[in-house]
Order: sequence, then C-alpha cells, then structure tokens
Amino acid sequence: MPARRVVLRCIAEAVTAVTQLMVTTLSNASIYALIAVSLNIVYRSSGVLNFGAGHLAAVAGIFYANEISGSAIGVVVAMAVTAVVSLLAYFVAVQGGARLGVGRVQLSLSLLGVGLVLQFAAGELWAKQAFTARPVIAGTLNVAGTTFATQRVAAVAVAAVFVLAIVLFVERTMVGHAMEATADDRELAELYGVRTGSVAIATWLIAGAALGLAGVLQSSLAAVSTSSALPLVILGIVAAVVGGLGSFSSAVAGAVVTALLQAAFVQYVSPDYSISFVFILLFAVLVLRPAGLFANARTAERV
Repeated sequence: MPARRVVLRCIAEAVTAVTQLMVTTLSNASIYALIAVSLNIVYRSSGVLNFGAGHLAAVAGIFYANEISGSAIGVVVAMAVTAVVSLLAYFVAVQGGARLGVGRVQLSLSLLGVGLVLQFAAGELWAKQAFTARPVIAGTLNVAGTTFATQRVAAVAVAAVFVLAIVLFVERTMVGHAMEATADDRELAELYGVRTGSVAIATWLIAGAALGLAGVLQSSLAAVSTSSALPLVILGIVAAVVGGLGSFSSAVAGAVVTALLQAAFVQYVSPDYSISFVFILLFAVLVLRPAGLFANARTAERV
C-alpha cells in the first residue's frame, strides 16, 4: 500500500505540474501570438519590422490598468486607442521616412524611436511602476489540483478569436485580398488599381489593435510597466521568427513553442535567465532553419 500511494502521489504531482505548465504556456502564448501577428501583418505589407511594438503593447496595458480596466468596453477602447497610435506611428515614422528615401532597417529603428517616446510619455503620465488590471471575469478554476484565474481561460479564448478574425479578414474579404496583393508586389497591385495607401492604413490599424489587446492581456494576467516593453517585443519577435515571418498561423505556432519552452525553463530551471534562454532559442532557429520552423515554401521564399 505505501508503495502504491507513493506512485499515485507521484502521478498526481506530475499531472499537476503538467497542467500548471500548459496553463502558463497557453496564457503567455496568447500575448506573444498577438504581438507576433501584429509584427507579421506589418512585415508582410511593408517589409518593416516594428521594433516599437513592445512599447505600444506596454503603454496600452498601462493605460488600460489605470483608466478603464475591469470591463469589456475598456478592452475595446484600449484596442481602439492603440490602433490610432499605431497609425500615427506609421504616418510619422514609416511614411515620412519613406518619402525621404530611408531604408527598411532605418524605418524599423525609427519605430523603436516612436516607442521610446511613448514610453517616456507613459512614465510622465503614470507612476513608473508595475500595474495590474482588474479582471473582466472574476473567479478561479481548479483543474488537476491546479488553481488558476478564470481570466486566463478568457484571455486565451479572446486572443484565439481575435487572431482567427484577422485570418478570416485577410483571406475572405476584398480588403484582405488587397493586403495580400500589396504584400506580394506593391507596384503590381497599384497597376491593378489597389489603393495601397488605404491598405497601409488598414494594416496599421489592425496591427495596433492586436498590440492593444496584447497589452490588456499582459496587465490582466500578470503586471505591466514601461520596463515590460523590451521583453514583450523580444518575445514577439522570437515567436514570429521561430514560426516563420510572413504567416499568421506560423506566428501562432511559434508563439506556443516559445511560451512552452520559456515556461518549462522557468518552472524547472530558473526564472532569472528566461529571456537569455529565449535568445538561445532564437539563435538556434536562425542557424538551423532561418525561414522558421513552420514556414512553408511560399512564405520562406517571400521572407
């Protein structure tokens, strides 16, 4: 009997550990996936990597936590505000720089500059500390001996629905087809009458809304501050690169892989070097499969 009890206890502890790992993975992946999708939709249309994405997400989370948290309407408002800020960043940094003949690398860095300005403004408007938002859905769930907030399940569901909506929008609507055409060949799309300027506006609005939702989820699940910006953009870029730049589904898969390996490292090794581990993961993917683990032939050729 004692031996049987020990075996059952070990099994129960293993199930609890796995459950905790999966809950952490999926909730973190929901945030990373939103940032990776935002990066992808901008990269596909312009070839620019939005290095300021983490700052937009962090500031959105700070704004939400301080001003409008605890309601679904607040989530929508935070997403809308971030979408507008994202569009302004496009006009100021990307379109303005392109008119001056600035290259894509410089445009990507100029977006980091916009992010740093937003970070400074957030530090002036709110205290320079970590903020946690009130949950939209209160309560806890208990699965396999692990208790976690219902908000985590809601976060995963909301992120999944939003990413699915983006995929359907791109693949099933005329605006989405115009975005695809612009991504493939901007000049040819213009010859066929595609209004690439309007496509760019739609692209940056959607990308900004995704970052706004990522910031909201970050503030709802853990905490967010101005210092969260760099880790968020790093994890988003790693998720996008691991999955394969240019594909939404690959970005989601990359986010899950990144979140799983990071959560496992934190849970079983040390939480102190999780970002360093993510860099090692990025380096390994770039060396072994530069196009991404889940990139198909078409996506790899475009990248």
